[in-house]
Amino acid sequence: MAQDEIGSAAEVRQRQIIGMLQAAGKVDVNELAQHFGVSGMTIRRDLAELDDAGLVHRVHGGAVGRRAPAYGSRSSTMATEKARIARAVSSVVTDHAAVGIDTGTTCAAVAGELAHRSDLTLITNSLHAALELHDTASRVIVLGGVMTRELSLVSSGAAQEQPQIHLDVLVLGCGGLSVDRGVTYFDPGEVEIRRTLCELADRVVVVADHTKFDRKKAIALGDLSVVDVLITDQEPPAHLAERLRAGGATIVVAPD
Repeated sequence: MAQDEIGSAAEVRQRQIIGMLQAAGKVDVNELAQHFGVSGMTIRRDLAELDDAGLVHRVHGGAVGRRAPAYGSRSSTMATEKARIARAVSSVVTDHAAVGIDTGTTCAAVAGELAHRSDLTLITNSLHAALELHDTASRVIVLGGVMTRELSLVSSGAAQEQPQIHLDVLVLGCGGLSVDRGVTYFDPGEVEIRRTLCELADRVVVVADHTKFDRKKAIALGDLSVVDVLITDQEPPAHLAERLRAGGATIVVAPD
């Protein structure tokens, strides 16, 4: 089996494990191995990756659920760096553009910066971003769906039926950027919406502070070729920067 096929099978299995945890609150290694038809060692590896991603807490013989850090605590982390990134995003968004804004604290900072503009069409499935835009003179469209704990709106129906929109730019946050896993996140439902929006966008701008470099979360959006522009607060490590540029990405380090 090719390496990418192995990775894909693991991602599908891990998404299903997360779903089983959400339903039952706890999973057992032996039961998972039997359910998926794989070895206990494979399941333990899955649980280790999910634990590293902050999605589960490993216990003897299995795992229990663990929530991602609360939005409020994340919004106050690296706040100065996020503000720099947000200003850099505004400087590369052209006049009269249609801009998609992802969920997450960095994207909410971007929304707050773009709220000062009056010429844009701003499209988001994040209520946090929408609140940042409440007083803007630009046009704002909020995509519908089922509300998550992160106050994002997701729906399997929305993932299957593309919204009738076109995006000049899609601004994506991320949980991690790595050479081997690409652009990764916590929540599988939100990733499906991101995939849909990527297909509707001419250009994908990923916003991430340096703490996301070489981090891996459980759910992959795609490899680093998804990224057209990375706007960050520090130059990425050489191996990561090289792979990004090889995939055609431009790296922008936000000025102080």
